[in-house]
Amino acid sequence: MASDRRIRPGSRLLLGVALFSGILASMCGGALLADFALDLLGVASPPVRLVVKVIAIAAALPAGFYLVERAFLARSSPTSRKTPGP
Repeated sequence: MASDRRIRPGSRLLLGVALFSGILASMCGGALLADFALDLLGVASPPVRLVVKVIAIAAALPAGFYLVERAFLARSSPTSRKTPGP
């Protein structure tokens, strides 16, 4: 049974790189969205802006992690492979 399941070469490294870049992208995206929303609302107080940015980044991190994990699960799903059945 263990021989049926093979890990693709470089898949762990690719997952690590994708998670790292997904985390960076979600942090930047959360900060940019918070800045945009605060500019639209006309908030000028630096402490309020900082708190809202931290909350937006904290909310965006799980979303970025989820999207990367979902992409890798779909990539490794046995139903998504184009191999002929038995």
